[in-house]
Amino acid sequence: MTEFNDAAPTLSNGDIAILHTLQLQKKLDSGRQLSPDEFQLVPRHMLRPIRPSIDPDSEYMVASGPCRMLIWDAPGDGSYNATGVPMLFTGTANSTGIAYGVGAAAGSMAMNLMGARKARQDSQQRWMDYVPQGAVTVSTHGFYVESQELGLLTWGWGVFDSVEWIAPSTIELLMQTEEGTVRVRFLSDWAELVFISWVEVCHKQHPGKYTWFSPDWIERVRTLTGIDPFTDRPVDEVMD
Repeated sequence: MTEFNDAAPTLSNGDIAILHTLQLQKKLDSGRQLSPDEFQLVPRHMLRPIRPSIDPDSEYMVASGPCRMLIWDAPGDGSYNATGVPMLFTGTANSTGIAYGVGAAAGSMAMNLMGARKARQDSQQRWMDYVPQGAVTVSTHGFYVESQELGLLTWGWGVFDSVEWIAPSTIELLMQTEEGTVRVRFLSDWAELVFISWVEVCHKQHPGKYTWFSPDWIERVRTLTGIDPFTDRPVDEVMD
């Protein structure tokens, strides 16, 4: 028997996170001093138990949730050893600083050609998982990412040279390391919170400060809540 779901459509977790982020941005733009409670966008029990370490005396935790991080990089540097002797890279050619061991093909010319082709492919940059499954906690001074593979990663806002909103729940960050510029994609319901927090601290004149919400999201919030998210007024009043 076919079952029908009569439940009314609701906002997704991502929609709600964006709505809370917009409300916080409006409070920050007001110029008034915010209380610690106004910075907290999720119930306290939903925050990860991360100790503030960027600026313990004045740092407040804002929100926590699942996340994923991708890095624009190449698995290898294009080198290939056709002698059959494995080469061990130091990792300096790879912006993540991770060392890779590459076994060279041995034997026939065909195997050597296949190995050389793979080396060329591995030298081509692409989006690669850096933190496939993590948990982010955003604070007033930066953000923390818990990773099963890498442990606890911590970044203060000043580390990043550029932050851009790419799509709902997706931003791109640039930062400098000893190996050069690192380009990272950050995916989370709280990606927009990371974006507006960095803008507030590091780049108040950011050209994308008020353009990080999609038309689909605006329409969805207006339709499902009856409230305009920018003015907090009923939609019928705003449209009149």
